[in-house]
Amino acid sequence: MLRIGENRANSSWASIARHANAVEHLAADLRGVIDSKSLPQLDASHTPVVEQWFIEKFIVPTLVGFITYPGDSDGHRAQRSSMSFTSPLHLFSLEQGIARSSQRWYRIGHPSPLAEDSLRRWSVDGDI
Repeated sequence: MLRIGENRANSSWASIARHANAVEHLAADLRGVIDSKSLPQLDASHTPVVEQWFIEKFIVPTLVGFITYPGDSDGHRAQRSSMSFTSPLHLFSLEQGIARSSQRWYRIGHPSPLAEDSLRRWSVDGDI
């Protein structure tokens, strides 16, 4: 959440611009899915992968797991030692193995033992 005009936790103009750009990229990606009626082919050399993943609903749905970024061999070891989570999840395809958060695309790796229950909760709730 962006905050302005408060003594604490103010958002800078630069952070507001970054958020606006991220939202524009998300909207463009979602429009691309609609226009092409298909999901994109993701380049493994540029797209992070989430292993041992599951979907969690905090206030918004997020993808939780061990996130590794291409070309970051040191980060790979560090990321594997602790779970992380994505920004809010907007699009998810188990069949195609991809997800789109508000910030970027992810490839979906191996699910965690919690994944099946999290997907079941998601389908019972309707929207994520």
